[in-house]
Amino acid sequence: MTARKTRNTERGRFLRRLLRWMATAFVVGAVAAFVFYIVWEPRPETEERFDRQLNGVWVGHKWYTGVSVRGEEPVTDLELEALAATIARHGLRYVYVHVGPVLSDGTIADEPGPLLGRLLEDDSGAACLAWLGGLTGTIDLADPLWRAGFLETCEGMVALGFDGIHLNFEPLHNHHDGYIELLAALRAQLGPDVLISHATHRSAPLGLSLVFLDRHFWSGSFYRRAMAHADQTVLMGYDTGLGTTESYLAFIGHQTRLLVRWASAFPGHQVLIGIPSYEEGGPASDPLVENIANGALAVRRGLEREGTGNGAFAGVAVYANWVTDEQDWADFRRYWMEGSE
Repeated sequence: MTARKTRNTERGRFLRRLLRWMATAFVVGAVAAFVFYIVWEPRPETEERFDRQLNGVWVGHKWYTGVSVRGEEPVTDLELEALAATIARHGLRYVYVHVGPVLSDGTIADEPGPLLGRLLEDDSGAACLAWLGGLTGTIDLADPLWRAGFLETCEGMVALGFDGIHLNFEPLHNHHDGYIELLAALRAQLGPDVLISHATHRSAPLGLSLVFLDRHFWSGSFYRRAMAHADQTVLMGYDTGLGTTESYLAFIGHQTRLLVRWASAFPGHQVLIGIPSYEEGGPASDPLVENIANGALAVRRGLEREGTGNGAFAGVAVYANWVTDEQDWADFRRYWMEGSE
């Protein structure tokens, strides 16, 4: 082996050791920070109310087509009245109406039904956003042809009367190729008066995401780049894989603090924290841990520590209306709107 090859080999070994050391240090630091947040009381210490009546809710596909997804039964007047009452009672200012998923050519499969017009014309004051998403494994966000079709689809949603567009593409990795460019293109295409909102991945602890974490967390820099082009960031504060209430409270409280801090640098940008209401969780969620009550408590504690970022924090968003029962809404009123423990 030549001297040059020997030096290159030694350099390679050094770099690998350095990367392993950095990865280990990051994990240890993240765990230590996590433990610190758990030890330093993750529950609210006051009954301060942060509800501004600017909350959100994800609603199902039937509100776009006017018929149920499974039984294909028309949505009744009573159902529409019940939804309007729920929106008004709980300060649900933003309603994310599922209209997708987006296909490989940027279009969507279904046409709007007659119910949609009644929903969009509701006088509750809520803003209805077209919820569009898809799997990035089958969609290339950086493909110019796909993007052109998608932008045309979004223009069609605005023409129908939607107040904005709500993006929810998954999975989105840190610095996902084409995503920031898509947000910028949406803004340029739709103009300043159309709300651009997106459901976002969790941030890495302290906003620091190394390469091996990029598939699971966003960095603070990626969040800030996205915030520069969007009006609204809605964290998906669920499917965390955390198995204890205290760790979930600490994690969502920390996420709240980070997002509010970053958004405060962009005047007018809003942050909502999505909290779950499902009773049957998947492998990454435990409904006994991830629920309306714990989500509300975690957000409140985060805001106690960070503040509202000069109004950057708007509210919480419920995921999702079709699995939210009366007890869930009672918890929403108690733990979020009323500020109880």
